[in-house]
Amino acid sequence: MSLINFLNAKLKPLVESEAICEDAYSISNLIADDVQQLNRGFMAFNVTKPPVDIFFEFPKAIDLKIIKIWNTIGSMRSTAFEIHGKVDGVYERVGYVRDLRGDSVTFCYQSDYSSRNSNQQCEKAFFFKTASKILSNCTTIKVTIKATQRCPPVLQKIQIWGLPAKSLEKADRELVKTIWNEVINPPGAREREKGQRSPSRNFPELCESSQLRVPEEFLDAITWELMVFPTVLPSGKVVDQSTIDRHSEVEAKWGRLPSDPFTGLEFSSHRKAILDLALKARIEKFLMENSEHFKTVPRTLGSSRVRRSKNRHASSFASDRDPSITPCKRQKLEDSLYRPSMPHPTTLTSNVDTAISMALQRITRFTTKPAEIKRTTCIGCKSEDYSYEIQTCKHLVCRVCLVHLTRDQMCTCKTSFRSSDVERHHK
Repeated sequence: MSLINFLNAKLKPLVESEAICEDAYSISNLIADDVQQLNRGFMAFNVTKPPVDIFFEFPKAIDLKIIKIWNTIGSMRSTAFEIHGKVDGVYERVGYVRDLRGDSVTFCYQSDYSSRNSNQQCEKAFFFKTASKILSNCTTIKVTIKATQRCPPVLQKIQIWGLPAKSLEKADRELVKTIWNEVINPPGAREREKGQRSPSRNFPELCESSQLRVPEEFLDAITWELMVFPTVLPSGKVVDQSTIDRHSEVEAKWGRLPSDPFTGLEFSSHRKAILDLALKARIEKFLMENSEHFKTVPRTLGSSRVRRSKNRHASSFASDRDPSITPCKRQKLEDSLYRPSMPHPTTLTSNVDTAISMALQRITRFTTKPAEIKRTTCIGCKSEDYSYEIQTCKHLVCRVCLVHLTRDQMCTCKTSFRSSDVERHHK
């Protein structure tokens, strides 16, 4: 069974802390159902100093396996944490970490740790060997922020992964599993996705009698199948989009975020998979030219996933070219035939002729001689090297002429002005 994040709002966890929080950074953000609040995280008041205790309580006992903590908000960072489990009303320490330099830390058992599948960017901390006796059947966890990097205690996000405790009744365990299945597979999601075009998973297969050789660059680097939506990973490898989707589904079952299958690094705004449109076009051309060699050829040309912006009505293109042209509805034939106030046909013809003539006037004619550009010169020396404008008479002058005119405070056109009336003119 896949692990469950027991801090999901659907599972009704509780969180408490005696620390005073900054506005909009309350402790309840750590278990909020709203995505914006969840990403905002917790921040103590700016004069608060560690340690700060945060208590998480679960409705049913859980078998805790992993705790993942994101310890930074902007430039503020918490650098030390302690994890405590409750036994007979007393909290006992089951793990700690100090001098954090990364943006996240993961607490887990050393026996469950695998360096091959772990994310190298995330620091690791192991529970004590005796922690399994406490964490295998716990209802309350205390997380203590012990130190910070010259800032108030902060905690961007926290996830507690595990399984329902074995001490629970079977009905309670099944209820928790059912709620979690609804979280990761919400009802109606497939119905909503029916109207959306997604990458086809029916890959083209060669006929048995075909001897066609498929270029190696068209094959998926993992499945070695002909790609339909080639995607470039941050590692530089090219795989089909469906391969990334399947890998992300498997990672989500173990509480991990979508990542590069080759390096294990999580996707981010600067490190993400990008659709290779040029390679996709070459694959489509290859499929169309050799369609007789394949059993089935999926249609990927003109997909809304790639060319959604091009699937627009012709009226939208007309409105883009000329803002004054607005699309109008076509008049129904029945309305025009039986409307008593219908104009005479000659009137309609004249209106059409007028509309056509007005439209032709807006069209730029490249065969006509362009109008001569009126050149502006200095009012004094008639040179084009002017830099100032006299606001009273709107005349342009150069710097040399302005010095002579300022002495008499009168323009060449006999209009008086002051020094404050002269402004810099930008061509």
